[in-house]
Formats: sequence, C-alpha cells, structure tokens
Amino acid sequence: MKNGKSFFALTVSLAFLLVFAVPARSAERSIVPVPVKDKSGNKVLLYKESHALLIGVSAYTGGWPELRGVKEDVRSVKKVLENNGFHVVLAEDPTRERMEKAFNDFIIQYGQGENDRVLVYYAGHGHTLKLLGGEMGYIVPADAPNPNRDRKGFLAKAVDMQMMEVYAKRIQAKHALFLFDSCFSGSLFDVGRAIPENIGHKTSKPIRQFITAGSADETVPDQSVFREQFVAALEGDADTDKDGYVTGAELGEFLHKTVVNYSRNAQHPQYGKIRDPRLDKGDFVFPLRTASLTPDAGQADLLQERHKLEAERAQIEAERKKLTEEKQLAEERKKLEEEKRRLEEEKKRMEVASLPRG
Repeated sequence: MKNGKSFFALTVSLAFLLVFAVPARSAERSIVPVPVKDKSGNKVLLYKESHALLIGVSAYTGGWPELRGVKEDVRSVKKVLENNGFHVVLAEDPTRERMEKAFNDFIIQYGQGENDRVLVYYAGHGHTLKLLGGEMGYIVPADAPNPNRDRKGFLAKAVDMQMMEVYAKRIQAKHALFLFDSCFSGSLFDVGRAIPENIGHKTSKPIRQFITAGSADETVPDQSVFREQFVAALEGDADTDKDGYVTGAELGEFLHKTVVNYSRNAQHPQYGKIRDPRLDKGDFVFPLRTASLTPDAGQADLLQERHKLEAERAQIEAERKKLTEEKQLAEERKKLEEEKRRLEEEKKRMEVASLPRG
C-alpha cells in the first residue's frame, strides 16, 4: 500500500449518525450577509455569518507516519474558504486536549448564530478499532499513540466519531457541514429522499451534512486528491447546472465522481446527513464568488450607510448621556448652594441671638 493517510470505518455502532443522500480580513468578511438568486430571479438572503474550523494534523508523536502533505492541504483549503467568505479558525497539529478545546471554543464562539453557516474540515490520520458492539472510528490527535503499540493510550487520546454527532447537535447555526479527508464504512448510509429543488427551502431548513474522502480499507497518497477536488469545487467546477451556487449535496456528488476518477478508483467518497428529523431537511449552500453573486454596489453602499448611521446613533446617545449627567450635576450643585445659603443664614441668626442684650 502507498504511504498515505490512515483511514477508519464507522459501522453499526454509528448507524444512527448519518443517512446517505444520492475579500477584507477574514473575520470581517464572515459577517457580510450572503445572498443568492433563486430560479425566479429573487434574491434570497442565505446566511448572516460564515465560519470554518480547519484542523490539520501532520506531525505525530505516538508512532504514526508523518503527513507532510497536510500542511499544503491546510493552506489550500484555508485560502479557498476565505475566498468564499468564511472566517477560518485554524488548529494545526493539536493534541487531544487542544483538539477538544478547538471544537468547544469554535462552537461556543462561532456556532451559535441561528442564521449562520458553519464548516468543519479535518485532515489527518484516522483509525478503526473493533469493539464488542462493532467497529468504532476515530480521528487521531498529534499525541495519540499507535494502537498497535498502545491500545489503552490510543483510547485515552483519540477522538471517537460519535463525538462528531455531539458537536453537530451542539451547533445552533442553521447549516453545518463536516468534511473528513479520511474514510468511513459505506454500510453507514441508507438511500435518502431527494433534495428539494427550491433554494429558499434549502436555506430555511436546518441541516447537518457529512462528506468523507472514501470508504473503509482504502488508502490514498499523502497528496490529497480529495482536497484538490474540494478546492476545485468551490472555485466553480461543482456548479454543473450553472445556477450560481453549489449545495452540500452537489458538492458530495461532485467529490464522489471526480475523486473516484482521479484516484483511478482507489477512493470512493461518501456523503450524507445526520439521522435526525430535526436536522436533515435543508442543504448547505456555497454561493460562488462571481460578480452576480457578491453584494452589489447598492447593497455595499447601504451596508456602509447603515454602519455610519449606527456610529452616529452611538455618538448621539453618548452626548445625550453626557448632557443628562451634566444636568443632574447642575441640579445637585444648585441644591448644595441653597443648602449652603440656609446654613449661612442659620449661622447669622445664631450669632445675633448670642449677643448680650442691653
């Protein structure tokens, strides 16, 4: 087998998780509303903010082969996500502790906006263990030992894939997409219903989608075909119907076709949705960064004017507060002066009363 990423399978123990389905600074860019036009030409506001967590593990300390290609994967994915309006949080070579913290911090900080989209991309080793209840898949932090040498140490450090469902449900953003440049068992997926055609419907319903780089027991070179095709997809290659946007389902289908082809049938990416009726109705959407889809000049002017008005409103409020405080101080000063005058008059009366009478 070629020297490449290790892969892992999710089987019966995780069957409940998925169901198969056939430029400014980055942080500033993420808060620009994302519009797209439906087939009737109506503009639909997709997301208020866009955030991504990018995890890449290349330097392992517990007996795993180094994955030098992951560094290039991370750079390329980060660039294409930022070009598509995402604020990207990067975690490179995290230990188990740092990986958990990265997930938790990201979800708390960026995964709570109801009208936002959230993307998680993992590149690194994966592994499968056979447990009593079936096979369990794991993503491998930098400090996780090789289970062939230290099984208990591996279990203490590796992150099992059931946590991905936990993280997916903790996210409160409307749409979330998880991509793993690693492999899962195809036995997880059942044939699902067709995706609704209307972009407005896709936008309004919650979704948790997952795309993997291949099936169980597949090995690919360290130079990732999956990453190359993901980047190509977001640069427009996946927009096969030329409607100006790429959905999560379209992305999954595109990656399946192209990765199978360019890997010479060595990889078979899979894509699906969480098995939860509350979180499987919508579809993640990537509006392509073309002139027709980026905010037009009028919208940009309105956004700038809104920021200006908000700044003026804040200034007026500050001046009003200052004026109120000055008025209160003036009234208090007047009361003090009146009190002082009364005290002086009382003092004079007392002095007069104390004079001897002749």
